[in-house]
Amino acid sequence: MAKKVSEKLEYVDLKQIDEPKSMARLDINAEAVTELAQSISEIGLLQPIVLREDGQRYEIIAGHRRYLAHKQLEVTTIKSIVKTMSDQDAIIARASENLARVDLTPMEEATIYSDLVNVHEMTLEQIGQKMGKTPGTIKRRLDLLKMPPALQQAVHKGQISMSAAEELWPISNMTDLEYYLLFAIENGCTKEVARGWCKQWKDTQRHQANPSEEGGGASSPYEPRPYYVPCDICNGPEEMEKMVRMAICPACYKTIKENM
Repeated sequence: MAKKVSEKLEYVDLKQIDEPKSMARLDINAEAVTELAQSISEIGLLQPIVLREDGQRYEIIAGHRRYLAHKQLEVTTIKSIVKTMSDQDAIIARASENLARVDLTPMEEATIYSDLVNVHEMTLEQIGQKMGKTPGTIKRRLDLLKMPPALQQAVHKGQISMSAAEELWPISNMTDLEYYLLFAIENGCTKEVARGWCKQWKDTQRHQANPSEEGGGASSPYEPRPYYVPCDICNGPEEMEKMVRMAICPACYKTIKENM
């Protein structure tokens, strides 16, 4: 029979606590930690952090930012739920806690799965069973880690959606990819628009490789390339120069959208 996880509530000395061994959070917002510290100083810690006993020390399972906020306040102890856990239980508990965060980015989610696969040698099926995810969903997140760094960063910062990044990924020429990515970040980009850009790029590559192919010869790299933007009504891709401009108030725009 598997050993049950035991727990107890106590105040633990911060000097005895070690930060998580695997960090899923790619960015820790210093301003958010400061705001949390201010809140704790005013109303106290509402939710204890979760620690795992590790010999004479403790490892953080949940509540890393709360721990950092206490360090910023220079207090000596923190209210904690201390658990006795196996390595496997700790791995799953920490991953589950991280995946439950509402502000988790797709890249951070991918990092969690990568840690479970590469460090802890879990299969996609095992992860799916523990986390309530399909193996396909997990693989899709892991594929983000294979993308060029520019796409990864844009997804992590929320500058483009994961689906738009997936559509742009086949653009293998980095100069061209960065061209489209910059335009996507500055002007917005739906999945459909990104797919149109990628098709346009592939068509250009094919024509350059086969100048005699029906549809015209290779276009010069110095020729202006069309800019595609999403339509505000249907979200479909359209060349910017063909878009119809209207001076319209928010109320009328809402009426048009609602009656489409």
